[in-house]
Amino acid sequence: MTRDESIEYLLRRSQRRNDLFPIRQQFIRTRVQSQHGEPTTGPGPLSKLLRAPHALELLLLVYAVTTSSDFGVTERSQLWGRAAGIYMLPDQRASVAVSRQWQHLEKLGLIERRQHGHLKRIVKRRECGRVGGITLPYTAPTGTKNDIYFRVPFSYWRDGWHEKLGMPGKAVLLAAMSRRRETFTLPQDTRGAQALGLGRHTMARGIEELLDHKLLVRAGINEVVNARTMRGFEWVHTYQLVAPFDVNLSNSEIERLKTEQLGLVPPGGDADGQTGQPG
Repeated sequence: MTRDESIEYLLRRSQRRNDLFPIRQQFIRTRVQSQHGEPTTGPGPLSKLLRAPHALELLLLVYAVTTSSDFGVTERSQLWGRAAGIYMLPDQRASVAVSRQWQHLEKLGLIERRQHGHLKRIVKRRECGRVGGITLPYTAPTGTKNDIYFRVPFSYWRDGWHEKLGMPGKAVLLAAMSRRRETFTLPQDTRGAQALGLGRHTMARGIEELLDHKLLVRAGINEVVNARTMRGFEWVHTYQLVAPFDVNLSNSEIERLKTEQLGLVPPGGDADGQTGQPG
């Protein structure tokens, strides 16, 4: 089997009808306490996978294929290795190369490995990962205010973006989908980028990569609050994802767009807080 055939085998066994799979926003950014004990936004587990491309690919495949029961999947290491693009020397066992990636994900609290006969069963855990030494069992996201998620299309693999995009492009793509708005900002200052769980340079490189591949387009310029500037405001680019990744809109964004079409609010007006969307 080739890499593409291995991926397609995994995607088909998921039996997802709409060829989309959910990821909680917590994977990108999560709520943490500041140094002063106040709640703020901090990077999620994605930030710890930016130098582990094979681990990220394995995790996305696990997210795509596991749908019910214990949210686990059992397959041979050779299949996982091919699907994730892990290069193995002729004398290297697939189980060793793939096991290193599983071990990294398990340390982050994103998966759990269980013995299943002669194979390992990979069970996904909550996307927030290990917090305070604790991981949480996975449950299907509800889409409520405290359980927001976004969806990733199988086109990520079927259109070859898993090979065309580098890690900055993949990270910014996931972050952009997690915004769940038609148009959105992608802050490139250090503090703003960290609020999306990414570094400033990663954000800048990822944006350019997506623009070059025409997966992201500049939609306009908005004035936003920035207390660190002289005026208290700054002008920033707004962006828009294009097909096949323009599949995430919050309920409040959908309502805003409907109202905008009726001419009741100016284009690009603010929407209320994000609420859930059916998965």
